[in-house]
Amino acid sequence: MENGNHRNGNNAVRERERLDFSKIKSSIQIPNLIEVQRLSYQRFLQMDLLPSEREDTGLQSVFTSVFPIQDFRGLSQLDFVDYSIGNWECKCGNLKGLHHLRATCRNCGASVVTNPYQTGDVICSKCGTFNKNTPTFCNKCGDPVAMQLKYDVNECQERGMTYAAPLKVTIRLTIYDKDPDTGAKNVRDIKEQEVFFGDIPLMTDNGTFIINGTERVIVSQLHRSPGVFYETANNRSYFLGKIIPYRGSWVEFEYDTKNVLYVRIDRKRKFLGSIFLRALGMKSNEEILRTFFQVERVTLRDSEYYWNLSEGVIDRKLSHEIKAPRSEEVLIAAHRRITEPVYKELVKAKIAQVRVSLGDLEGAFTVADLVNRQTGEVLLEANRPLTPEIWAALPEAGITGVDIFFPDRDDTGVVVTRTLDKDSIRSSREALIEIYRKLRPGDPPTLETATALFNGMFFDPRKYDFSKVGRLKFNIKLGLETPLETRTLDSTDFVAAIRYLLKLRKNIGTVDDIDHLGNRRVRAVGELLENQFRIGLVRMERAIKEKMSVYQEMSTAMPHDLVNAKPVMAAIREFFGSSQLSQFM
Repeated sequence: MENGNHRNGNNAVRERERLDFSKIKSSIQIPNLIEVQRLSYQRFLQMDLLPSEREDTGLQSVFTSVFPIQDFRGLSQLDFVDYSIGNWECKCGNLKGLHHLRATCRNCGASVVTNPYQTGDVICSKCGTFNKNTPTFCNKCGDPVAMQLKYDVNECQERGMTYAAPLKVTIRLTIYDKDPDTGAKNVRDIKEQEVFFGDIPLMTDNGTFIINGTERVIVSQLHRSPGVFYETANNRSYFLGKIIPYRGSWVEFEYDTKNVLYVRIDRKRKFLGSIFLRALGMKSNEEILRTFFQVERVTLRDSEYYWNLSEGVIDRKLSHEIKAPRSEEVLIAAHRRITEPVYKELVKAKIAQVRVSLGDLEGAFTVADLVNRQTGEVLLEANRPLTPEIWAALPEAGITGVDIFFPDRDDTGVVVTRTLDKDSIRSSREALIEIYRKLRPGDPPTLETATALFNGMFFDPRKYDFSKVGRLKFNIKLGLETPLETRTLDSTDFVAAIRYLLKLRKNIGTVDDIDHLGNRRVRAVGELLENQFRIGLVRMERAIKEKMSVYQEMSTAMPHDLVNAKPVMAAIREFFGSSQLSQFM
């Protein structure tokens, strides 16, 4: 009888040939998707690392972002110290603690992770030196330290239990005495205690969870990536820019056919972009204009006008020829276009100023107020066009030099100038209060509350997180080099985002397709759990603040009297039990 497997002379079984009829060849192998989930959850828990070895991610990041928690009077404070997951001990309980699975690097002295189930040397993560794998074994039972669980996976399925490990958090309570005269705070008492938060689910080797005896899997979520995105509509007459954070307030910048820039925060009522810029710290029109436009300097001498040589003369045709300072050689004739190579020749020839006529200065606007040196009278405010009459009046006013800009020729266009024309607010203080009125209509604004609201929306890492992914995409889009660890925004980020938006009208830059997969990212299980844990901790924070304020005798209170972890574990249970991303296997 003939065997179903074809054999050659060496009796080796031939592999079945696989035919691929797809037109697009795949050069990338499909990754181990279960390993992606497992690594994500490992980064979230970091349960096999000592507190000093943990990175600021996952659970560690959530705790450090919510703590410290202060009462409303500032007389007591709860600080996060560290956390532990599971009981790490040998079988007989003689050895306890993860430090028994660590060795000291013989080169740099750093802590090296050992593996009792591996032979050969281990590598130091800091200096790369090979060290002997020397874990500690118990003298009584002969076993190394490992996580001891009450029930394993099979027992949890049989008993209807959750495959989980206890989460314990060490919290420090500090109580202060306040001097009634000076207001200075002095430490009265410090108490530190380990608080049991609850059981946190563990992932099985298959990338699943056992919840109440039922095997569940968490589906990864595809969501819009944080970063800055630009859209267009109405045949490129309308542009919109969005700064989308990982956590925090959205900001939208838009300008329409009237060339007026508006800002919208969290999709509420829009307001002028110049108000937003003043709230960022730009106090005057001059500061805003210098930020967005290329400023040129024109000096007046003997009834003639001289332009300080800069890149602003490139692509211009000037009315007067330009000669070399010593040889009187004509470098470029009058009414000839100054190209970039010609400009470099002028710089090389050390030309400091070029003579211009009023025709060459047509379309110029003032950067700063023009003030009569003798009387103090304002001849022309900033952001106003310079007419021939104004130029003629400058020598009489004692003005010998003017800073100008050309909005029509500048890449950013006329949007900023027209926005400033429409703006009646002149100070950062008024701008902050105006933004507060837009975001909190009905609440009486004060400078303190308005400043706290605005700064908290973008500059407070507890409330705003741009994430490393968002910062990377932001840097790539706008050509910045801000460190990826900077996960909040500052004024330079907003200015760069607005400048890019303004240049789109002149076809400088590209708009984004929000449906493109390059503008989306995958949230794995660890990231989803991190968000749920943060929601629970924020709820717990509110309860702790209220309890600290009404607690009768704080001097006798312990951390476990103030911390109620039920909201945290309820958020975790709700996610595993009823979330759309938690599926039955």
